[in-house]
Amino acid sequence: MLQQQYRLRRSADLKRVRQQGESRRHPLAILIVYPNTLDVSRFAFVASRRVGNAIKRNRGRRLLREVVRLHLLEILPGYDCMFIVRQATPEASYIDVETAVLQLLARLKLLDRNNVSVN
Repeated sequence: MLQQQYRLRRSADLKRVRQQGESRRHPLAILIVYPNTLDVSRFAFVASRRVGNAIKRNRGRRLLREVVRLHLLEILPGYDCMFIVRQATPEASYIDVETAVLQLLARLKLLDRNNVSVN
């Protein structure tokens, strides 16, 4: 579980990220990013009903959340990030999801190149 300081919870913040943020797509996830004025990056994980039933939606969110938690020190601070689960995510392996998240973060230049490591 992500510590509270890394969570993006307020609906106004989520709305701002979705409307004004910059996004990148991958077959397993979508990442939308918007700069904030904080010393940490905050994250939200969203899955629509289109992904599947509650079990699939929760699994997709859990996979994305775990990858972010393990790579938190490699992600640059000062951004609000929203990960959106896609239909293929719940059936994907952890390694595939990890690769997808790191690729999305790299495309948006949010990875600290000195600390990057793939487990």
